[in-house]
Amino acid sequence: MITERSMNIIVTAGGTSEPIDNVRRIANTGTGRLGSLVADELAEADWTDHIFYVCAKDSIRPVSKRVTCVEIQSVADLQEAVTELTEKYVIHGVVHSMAVSDYKVRSVSTIDSLSEYLENRSAETGDLQKKIVQGMDETDLREGVGKLSSQMGAPLLLLEPTPKILPMFREMAPQAVIIGFKLLSQVSVEELFDTAHRLLVKNRCDFVLANDMTEIDENHHRGYLIDPERNIQTFDTKQEIAKGIVQTISVSYTHLTLPTT
Repeated sequence: MITERSMNIIVTAGGTSEPIDNVRRIANTGTGRLGSLVADELAEADWTDHIFYVCAKDSIRPVSKRVTCVEIQSVADLQEAVTELTEKYVIHGVVHSMAVSDYKVRSVSTIDSLSEYLENRSAETGDLQKKIVQGMDETDLREGVGKLSSQMGAPLLLLEPTPKILPMFREMAPQAVIIGFKLLSQVSVEELFDTAHRLLVKNRCDFVLANDMTEIDENHHRGYLIDPERNIQTFDTKQEIAKGIVQTISVSYTHLTLPTT
């Protein structure tokens, strides 16, 4: 076990949200409860130095005063926060439990506006899909508008993928123990394990916590912590998962000499 207070850890928790306009957002659901428990467990360890809890505005917060909360909203905010932390500190562990948005809003139009755009270009040849995307962009109603009118008619939202955060951690913190999370629903245990292991390999994680929504309720949370050799630790509650993750990070550094900040 590590005996000196020397490790800096990032825990992400809650769910990100992406703006539609200045008052409306598309949000991923995520309370941050598990992440907050992990952060509090880390705060109890005598081998942690800085603990950064990167979370959404409405996320459950850790109790410990040793934890530094960094509030974000969008994926871009998350990327900026993580970049700043990894540039300022040597990060030795990452627990990426946040429910990160897969998409952000590229443009907002209406059925009427897009239909009119396409009708005016009906004689033009070319790929229809590209025309639709171009039409959405050129009829975007957000230009110069803080809040979209509720009288604008049926809205159409064009979404585009957000950057993947998990693979960035290995580039930003090459020496860190990285634990990713994978949540599926109503799949076999074999499929859950296979999907989690693929995520681990693809993103060069050290572990992935796999869970199925059907095995999570107010009092129970079945979680499977998988390593590259497909060894699996099984937990039955959020508190057990939090303790298991902290123990795993500690053991992973048993024989390492840690750099100083």
